[in-house]
Amino acid sequence: MNARAQSWNAALLAHPGELDLTVARSHIDGDVPHGLRGGRLLSNGPGWTKIGDRLAHPFDGHGYLRAFSFEEDGTVRLRARFIQTPAYTTELAAGRLLHRGLGTNPSANFWKNLGGGLGQRNVANTTVQRWNGKLLAGWEGGSPYSVDADSLATLGEETFNGAIAGQATLAHMKHDVTTKRLVTCSVKMGPKTQLTFREFDESGALVRSRSASMPSMLFAHDFVITPNWYALISNPLKMKFGALARFAAGADTLINAIETNPDAAGAVLLIPRTSNEPMRIVTLPALAFAVHYGNAFEKDGAVHLDVCLFNAFVFGMEFGFQGPTSPLDPAKPDTRKPQRLYRVTVKDRATHGTWEQLAPHGIDFPRVHPDHEGVETPALFGAARADVKHSDPFDSVIRVDLVDRERPPQVWTAPTDVFVGEPIYVPESQHLLSLLYDGHRGATTLAIFDADSIHEGPRVNVPLPLMPYAFHGAWDRS
Repeated sequence: MNARAQSWNAALLAHPGELDLTVARSHIDGDVPHGLRGGRLLSNGPGWTKIGDRLAHPFDGHGYLRAFSFEEDGTVRLRARFIQTPAYTTELAAGRLLHRGLGTNPSANFWKNLGGGLGQRNVANTTVQRWNGKLLAGWEGGSPYSVDADSLATLGEETFNGAIAGQATLAHMKHDVTTKRLVTCSVKMGPKTQLTFREFDESGALVRSRSASMPSMLFAHDFVITPNWYALISNPLKMKFGALARFAAGADTLINAIETNPDAAGAVLLIPRTSNEPMRIVTLPALAFAVHYGNAFEKDGAVHLDVCLFNAFVFGMEFGFQGPTSPLDPAKPDTRKPQRLYRVTVKDRATHGTWEQLAPHGIDFPRVHPDHEGVETPALFGAARADVKHSDPFDSVIRVDLVDRERPPQVWTAPTDVFVGEPIYVPESQHLLSLLYDGHRGATTLAIFDADSIHEGPRVNVPLPLMPYAFHGAWDRS
């Protein structure tokens, strides 16, 4: 492996275990801003990926929840816990892979993979969201797991009193600050795809449910809301039937059996949120594929989506995964074209949408002010690559001005072979938080930027042990 690959493998496969530690003020480079003190950065991602003698796809690594608390005395306290799902506890006891996942087979012997191993591999490793006094750890193929907000002890599967029980519910959830509701989306896959959006109040009670069907297969990982709409890109899929047959026989993985459908048109799906009017399917200028959205809002009768778009997506090479017995290769994502940040606009009653590219960089993990979901916001932050021809793995933090869209984005790039995670905006103090992963030094740094001048670099650096690369996080005011 070259130096970049060595650092990437160290960061992705780090397995420090459960942690309770405090970083003294004397060890912190700079002073923690007073506006951060009393709050926490929450972070979730796979914390155990090399399981026994086999490497799980990072999508299938066990959920590892981290809480970085900014104490009033200027210290930083870290608490990290594994989410105690059945998949985690059984594999911990066995010391090896047992459960089949989206990109993982537990055994090299196909007959041992039949029937999904020992059952569903819900690893609760993707997102974290505070709701109803608890933390919700999201995953793509089932219900989130509920976690005690202070101790991070696992409380169990969260089905919202059965409302989403047994349903594949997207890891990404939306918080509508205006209505004080949590919005989820469940997906029923097949030749036709059914989307069911649900809204829960602050007590966890279901207050609205709306379903819509697509006459084809689609992929969904994220979505956006506005006051009147649920919205997402259509992401058309088709099956690779040879790989699907091998998957059914236990000799391949599900992720290798799906691909984008190049013969389908790109489209935006607009599902009315406040009425039972039919879903609108709005054609885009070309085929597009979205994994993550920054935000959406309504203005002058139009719906606007800020979204990271691929022209096509190749499944199976995420994070450089090459299989259960090979190291991760960070150069593999460079073989596809990167995702770019676009503003997609759909005018009232229009059947065709338009788009404009907002930055030259490959961008992912787009984030905005946490209270601005569904309304217009002045800036978007994301992880990017200094080399604009490529995207992940990321080495830069980017700020895109959404008011003056002609203004070049601000970019700060980490040192060589240091990888950048999702940036989180803190509205109370107007800071930006990002985790930096240095596999060579065996260290993670919690970097604190002034959100309006990220190009000047971190104002404060908090040194931490090397932790596994996280997927998504949140700012926790409590």
